[in-house]
Amino acid sequence: MHKILWRQLRRLQLDENSPPTMKEWEDFLSTIEQAYRQADQDRYLLERSLAISSKETQELYDQEQQRIKEALRVSEGKYRSLFENAIDSIFIIDVESRRIMDVNQVAADRLGYTREELLSMGIDNIYPREELERTDDIIHRLLESGYLTFERTHVRKDGSTMLVEVSSIIMEQDGRQVYQSIARDITQRKITELELQRLAKYDSLTGVANRALFLDRISHAIELAHRNQSVLVVLFLDLDGFKAINDAFGHEQGDALLQLIAKRIQGCLRRSDTVARLGGDEFGILLEGIRDPDETVGIVQKLIDAISEPFNFQNAEAFITTSVGISVYPVHGSDPETLIQNADWAMYASKAEGKNNFRFYVAAMKARALERLELGNQLRYALERNEISAFYQPQVECETGALVGVEALARWYHPQLGILLPDRFVGLAEEMGMIVTLSNWMLKTACAEVKRWLDMGLPPLRLAINLSDRDLKQGDLVARVKAALDSSQLPAELLELELSENTIFQDFQQARQTLTQLKELGVRLAIDDFGVGYSTLSHLAEFPFDTLKIDRHFAAQIVNSPGHLAIVSGIVTIARKLGMEVFAEGVEHESQLELYRQAGCHQIQGELFSKALPPHEMLALVKAGAVMPRVDSK
Repeated sequence: MHKILWRQLRRLQLDENSPPTMKEWEDFLSTIEQAYRQADQDRYLLERSLAISSKETQELYDQEQQRIKEALRVSEGKYRSLFENAIDSIFIIDVESRRIMDVNQVAADRLGYTREELLSMGIDNIYPREELERTDDIIHRLLESGYLTFERTHVRKDGSTMLVEVSSIIMEQDGRQVYQSIARDITQRKITELELQRLAKYDSLTGVANRALFLDRISHAIELAHRNQSVLVVLFLDLDGFKAINDAFGHEQGDALLQLIAKRIQGCLRRSDTVARLGGDEFGILLEGIRDPDETVGIVQKLIDAISEPFNFQNAEAFITTSVGISVYPVHGSDPETLIQNADWAMYASKAEGKNNFRFYVAAMKARALERLELGNQLRYALERNEISAFYQPQVECETGALVGVEALARWYHPQLGILLPDRFVGLAEEMGMIVTLSNWMLKTACAEVKRWLDMGLPPLRLAINLSDRDLKQGDLVARVKAALDSSQLPAELLELELSENTIFQDFQQARQTLTQLKELGVRLAIDDFGVGYSTLSHLAEFPFDTLKIDRHFAAQIVNSPGHLAIVSGIVTIARKLGMEVFAEGVEHESQLELYRQAGCHQIQGELFSKALPPHEMLALVKAGAVMPRVDSK
């Protein structure tokens, strides 16, 4: 309004010398009146506008408050739903009193309380007594940081415990400082973690230490022995014949046997000693606090005796022995690997000297082991160089001494070592995967040799050839036997294939099928080394055997052991009833021959009559006549 008045006053051009006319004053007053009228109208409009705006604002405010309340209601509902349906335990705890202000049903169920019971308790009531001092420290750190994650143990109503991972946060509730704790049960996770830690240090099958823990224990023992100027002993055990048992009874029974052996070993030792499974059928033992290495002898002999006790499997007794190598710190090494390696060399020396024994390490053992490795490399080329030969050991009638057959046995004409017997290289051939090649060569060579004698007009002799478990597992065994017979033209009934009882029971069904197919070729079948393996007499009726060969072990025991003689008599009686001929191996003395004759054995083989001979010498004996003279076995 003042702007309008100002413009009007300027138009009047008021001054003292020229006063305005009446018309001009009327116009001026009229303008003032219009200005006031406009001002009143503007004020009215402004007041009306303000009134309307205030009402709308109130409505908007009320609407916003309602929306906030609804959002809070929904949020509280969602929170309550999450609180009640969470998979974890949730607690609301008063900071000052440590009382449980609220708790979900999951927490109540896991702890075995009702919610009402928990709401009447303090949080310390669900902790074990020995952990109560931790609560002050936890709350102090929680108040400082506002948020904290930690692990605790919860005690259930029945006294059992569970491990939990807790996440806590400080909150305000009804003007009070509280903290919310979400507790997740991690008991199973901890069990899994402990199991993983155990698997990292212990053998999963036997529960004894593994190689890594064994090395660590030896390292600590060396440090202690060095400080105390004392000794420690490392033993390396390898089971003799475990593979045969594992194959005969299956891997499940083999695993069970390893578990039993581990328990027997632990039963012979002190709690301070360490037992470890180093792999397969090998065990390591750490003996600490040994004043004199000679003390070890009694411990080792106790181990050997315990392991050699019989095991019962599937209604049959199984026997196993162990060969032990011994190394002593600091004489035989100053670090774990060297001590284990030298004990390993000593173990191999024990095996080479007859097994079921022990040897202390000496430097020469390593040289002998390396020689064995070199011998294995040379064996790969022995057949190509015509260094392998077939020798023949006579088989005679027990009553008359008449020559009825020969057993083909391999000999190695080694260019530096001379003639090597099978125990020096057959095991190597098996380890190197050459045994099937060697068996096939023996089969072809011996069949051709015996057929040559037959063609010379000599009396027909039965030819016995040993087959290995690898031969039986090889799918082409029947074809290879047929090929050898076809190429040599040897009558099938003159060939007798020998398999040890351990070999045929490695895979019962496959063995029975293969042996049936071999019988269809017309060959004879013999079960070899019977009486010290893992079969039962009842199994004999399920195989088409013609001959049963009693193991040479009985020949060494039969004279002085009435029990062994009784076993032999029982075997002979049952074998005869099954229509089998009975054959005794390893006969070296007249007294053994007489007892086998009394027991009813049909045939005998052993150095009482002759050792294994090269082809030309065997041919000479065959030509000499039907009755075998006794020859010097030296």
